[in-house]
Amino acid sequence: MWDTFEHVLLFISLYVFATSFTLILHEFINVLVPNSTSRVYSYFPENSFSKTLVRGYMASLIVSYPLFSYFLLRVKQRVLKFPQIIHLQSRKRLIYMTLITTFVIVLINIISIVIGLLNGNITWNFILHFLATVSVAGIIFTYLLNEVREERKVYA
Repeated sequence: MWDTFEHVLLFISLYVFATSFTLILHEFINVLVPNSTSRVYSYFPENSFSKTLVRGYMASLIVSYPLFSYFLLRVKQRVLKFPQIIHLQSRKRLIYMTLITTFVIVLINIISIVIGLLNGNITWNFILHFLATVSVAGIIFTYLLNEVREERKVYA
């Protein structure tokens, strides 16, 4: 039961970390390559709303990264010590749920880039947002897919 609990905490911290990391990348992209429609929202005094968002994302990163790292190392050590943990149903459900979620995120982003191409509305800002989101989701998807493949090789 404890291993299930640690896996749940690991995946929750992964979700918070990945989301806040991706959103902070989006904010940096908005600053470095402003979108032509971003002038509409310039009535916020010195982008105080954007600064508040960035502070929230940074706080999320500061809290979630150490938790994610701790639980990842702890789970990896426990799996090496007790290989039967790999067969936990809760672990498999979390992995496959995350694989499905990251796949859907990448799929939706690819569809949006194709729609943008068909409409002729592709900007550098849009492309960089696409790359940031797909990169983070793709890294998570690839890592977990390799975990599943390794598990299937060893225990097939």
